[in-house]
Amino acid sequence: MNTRRWSVAIFTARETPETLAETIAAAEVACADVPSTIDIIVNGNRALAETIAASLERGPLSGPRLRVWFIALGDKSHAWNQYIETIAPESDVAFFIDGYARLVPDSLRSIEQVFADQPEAWAASGVPTVGRSAKRLRGRMQSEGGIHGNLYALRGSVLAMLKARGFRYPLGMYRNDPLLGAVVCFSADPGAHRWNAKRLAVVPAATWTNETLRWTRWSSVVTQWKRMQRQAQGALENAAVRQHLALDRLSPESLPRTAAELVARWRATHPDEALALLRHPLRRHAARQLALRRDWSLAEHAPQILLDRKGAADQEPRF
Repeated sequence: MNTRRWSVAIFTARETPETLAETIAAAEVACADVPSTIDIIVNGNRALAETIAASLERGPLSGPRLRVWFIALGDKSHAWNQYIETIAPESDVAFFIDGYARLVPDSLRSIEQVFADQPEAWAASGVPTVGRSAKRLRGRMQSEGGIHGNLYALRGSVLAMLKARGFRYPLGMYRNDPLLGAVVCFSADPGAHRWNAKRLAVVPAATWTNETLRWTRWSSVVTQWKRMQRQAQGALENAAVRQHLALDRLSPESLPRTAAELVARWRATHPDEALALLRHPLRRHAARQLALRRDWSLAEHAPQILLDRKGAADQEPRF
């Protein structure tokens, strides 16, 4: 009898219903024959949450269990926090997928096998195969390590440990996946453990497909510009996280509540390093944007479940 269980979290905010539906369908195929719960977590976009919930409600009661959640605050870091705090079911492996990443069918099994073969690994990451920079990034991940936010996984026991310790992403953070990778490689306690790259496995067989940007479309140009702005903020976040974990050797759960607080504290205590990074105009712009006051009150709203469609493993046995 197959006793293992998977949990799959799909994070989405700006995808079209059609793109998200393709991602969900691919995840269902990847979970074939393994009792699983797929949680679709929509942050800040109620119309998308309601549309996808209505479309899934008409589906057959087979395959994995499907749940659709709406989180009022439009922030992926907060959505991730809510997932581990209140949504994630118990599982042997917890997978995390972006809303536009259509899994190659054997990706999840490949990650599970790596966990079986590499007992030191707490987390595992897939690698990209689509896009202009995919080859370069894939090679760098395989040689240097790293975690890719489109597809990665944690052992269920590690997810439970992070929840119990109170680890949360700072709200508004862009570089949350590298932060998680660093937490894992420090065995969740930089004060007691040195960096251990074996904690994070890179799995070349685990990958996905997605639509690439088309530069003839104005929307693609806008998307790339916003991405460049977020990457500039990410450079500041990386420096602040490195200071917190690697140099000051502070605990992950003692990170500030927001990315703005994290970066502001680093700038105040390491002004020369900050000045060097802020010579770049996009980073200066990112610093100004972070300094703007943001209303985080929607973070107090609990996740709302819009659909809970039982899967094959959740059905009552028939005699």
